[in-house]
Amino acid sequence: MKGIHKLSTGKKFLMSLLATTVSIILTFGTTAIIDRKKQQAEKREMVLMVMYDMRESLKECEQCQKDMGTFCDLQVDVVAHPEKFSASGTALLVNAPILNYTTTTENIFKTNIETISTIGNILFVEAVSDFYGFRDRYKNDVADEFLRVGETSLRSYEGLSEFDAPLYAYRGGMYYQIMERDFEECMALMKVSEEDLDVFSKERKRVEESILGESMGEMTGKIIEERHQRNAALQKAREEGRKALGQD
Repeated sequence: MKGIHKLSTGKKFLMSLLATTVSIILTFGTTAIIDRKKQQAEKREMVLMVMYDMRESLKECEQCQKDMGTFCDLQVDVVAHPEKFSASGTALLVNAPILNYTTTTENIFKTNIETISTIGNILFVEAVSDFYGFRDRYKNDVADEFLRVGETSLRSYEGLSEFDAPLYAYRGGMYYQIMERDFEECMALMKVSEEDLDVFSKERKRVEESILGESMGEMTGKIIEERHQRNAALQKAREEGRKALGQD
């Protein structure tokens, strides 16, 4: 009986030990799974944030390319017909390239020391860095320089005739092509689709609107309307002032 009792006690101890071991494994295993899922979610969020920023920048650069193409066509027409120069200023200026983007995402990407470890793909990090480098060059060497040189050139027919607008369109096209290649490489590396970015974009706008209470478009519309109202009030005040001074 004593042997049986000892066996029973030993069995209970082993079962207790086994239960404790399984409990520890499950606890740490579950924690590891949760941490891994959290890391994967953070990685995906960062990738989508960066790639959304890249796509929006490409859209702006594409518009700049279209504008410069139209500018070049107008320039050729005006240079061939000098009599059109005096009336062409506005049309030419409207089609000057303007690249206006925020560097918030780029700064987060570059200054976060855990970027590489979080994303875990050095090729993706290199492609994004290359993209941002050429985006900066596009702004400085194409858009900003076009505006700086073009502003002076548009002051006279001779200046417009000598302005090498096609050079900037060509340079911009080369930069855009490289940026587009980097973007497509990133999509392939991280298995991101246009649909993924569309969903991210909608969610981003939803969050912005929930925080602001209204869309940026609505806010801008209100600001513009307020400006018109203030301008109208000031114009009316000027007229009343002139009447009071007997100037009308």
